[in-house]
Amino acid sequence: MVETEQIRVLVVCVSLGVGGAETQLARLLPRLNKKIFDAQVAYYEPVTGFPKNLLEEGGIPVKFLGSDKWSRRQVFSNAIAFMKQERFDLVHAWLSSANHYGRIPALITGVPVVIGGLRGEDGLDGLWPLVYLLMNLKCSGWIVNSRKLKEFVEKKLWFVKRNDIFTIHNGIVVDDDERLEKSKRTFFDELKSNRPVVGIVADLRPEKNHFLFVEMAKHLTESGLDVDYWIIGDGPMRPQIENFIDKLNLKSRIRMLGCCKEVDVALSRMDIAVLTSDLESCPNALLEAMKASLPVVATNCTSLEDIIEEGVNGFTVPVGNIQELCKRVRQVLADDGLRLRMGQASYRMVKERFSMTSAVKELENVYIELLKRKSKMNLGLRKKIQKLGLI
Repeated sequence: MVETEQIRVLVVCVSLGVGGAETQLARLLPRLNKKIFDAQVAYYEPVTGFPKNLLEEGGIPVKFLGSDKWSRRQVFSNAIAFMKQERFDLVHAWLSSANHYGRIPALITGVPVVIGGLRGEDGLDGLWPLVYLLMNLKCSGWIVNSRKLKEFVEKKLWFVKRNDIFTIHNGIVVDDDERLEKSKRTFFDELKSNRPVVGIVADLRPEKNHFLFVEMAKHLTESGLDVDYWIIGDGPMRPQIENFIDKLNLKSRIRMLGCCKEVDVALSRMDIAVLTSDLESCPNALLEAMKASLPVVATNCTSLEDIIEEGVNGFTVPVGNIQELCKRVRQVLADDGLRLRMGQASYRMVKERFSMTSAVKELENVYIELLKRKSKMNLGLRKKIQKLGLI
């Protein structure tokens, strides 16, 4: 380990595959103030994609802690050895099982600040709240990404103090990207016919409910709407979704495009973005669609008040309600003026409310606040943050 005067931060996540949470991490962490923070990322599932490249290109070292051929005991052992060697000041479990495989080794090795992370309601069933209770005894705080999730955690994890849960909304990099200019021909322009495109960007997992999207396409096609449908994402549900599309005779209308590095370009060639999830926290896919100036229609699967203003930049519909979903998508497709106004509102709202600059600053402030609290009982940490001018 090279000694530094910066705060040494380790963020632990499950994998670095192409997902909203992983992409958010990869875009956020390289933007931390490098005069204050020396950050690294560790993961333990052998799934990677462009988030890993984004981190490395941004100067963030990446450490693989395990393998699907190894036992979880080995992952713990590797994590403990790594944390002992690097002597981190702060460990932040990004989400899901990282709360176990990241926080427990951090507590064992005496990392001063240990932060839990939740970006959804999954993983809080059965005995896991009891496990969180035991780990929370020395946990410095929690970070979530929506107000609704914070409320859920306060009810489900009743032992967590209210002021120890920090809400940091997802951030989006909003800039003028020449790749989005529609005068430039791309793969998606070749793919697109003269028909409007309704698209969804989501991992192919059960909670994303792509079957509802496919059913919507079936209903709208049968009602006479001449529309194409794009599904961007990959995951364990792909075979079932493909079979469902085939069963409904929609292969000529629905394109499954898999993982896509240029999601922003794909979105810029769509006309409406749809989200059909049964469960979400702060849907990054909606923010990316809004950045592309798209109207958004989404199931009301989480607190979307800050993301969707009814009738202004899109609509929300009850979870699983195919009739309302079709009604709202049809309404937007039928009115070119409405679609344009909603798209303009989407861009304005995401720029004002969900900038990456704000998300980075909020994360830095939470880290600094928790470091200050812990420094009262840790002389070495106190000296370090004093040198950095944080107290």
